Amino acid sequence: MSATPPPAVAWQSPEPLEGPAPGVEFAPHGGRLVAYIIDGIIIGIVVSLICLVGAGVLYSGSTMEGNRLVSVTTPAAVISAIIFVIAGLVGLLYFPFFWQRNGQTPGMRPFDLFVVRDTDGGGIGWGTALVRLIGLWIAAAVFYIGFIWVFIDKRRRGWQDLIAGTIVVKRA
Repeated sequence: MSATPPPAVAWQSPEPLEGPAPGVEFAPHGGRLVAYIIDGIIIGIVVSLICLVGAGVLYSGSTMEGNRLVSVTTPAAVISAIIFVIAGLVGLLYFPFFWQRNGQTPGMRPFDLFVVRDTDGGGIGWGTALVRLIGLWIAAAVFYIGFIWVFIDKRRRGWQDLIAGTIVVKRA
């Protein structure tokens, strides 16, 4: 007497994860990643251009004496220092500025992604945006585990979202 095998069952995909509200879904992993890369490229280009201007101003206040470059302390040095500080502020405030402004950075726009409060889906202010930025640094500092966390969390929240009480959503 042989046992009959169980009947074949067709594979079914898992049920889709329901979003936090009608017409809103949790941000897809790929869109978040590409948006972050686009934002990184934008920040890199803008900061590099600002630093090039600062270097140009700095070296315009220098002269050559024989084979060595001699820096002349002029307002050019002060202006270039100010320009380098501005470059640092651009890099530092890029994400919080856009998050608090309309909930999305330029990299998030093509994917209709928005950063919103986790409690009610409303926009975030400067305080929350700065806390989220600190969370972003923490998420990256620990071997990027905080970013990988979006694959573990059912609502696709990274450490920056958990720390700041935010969530990234895609609006249809």
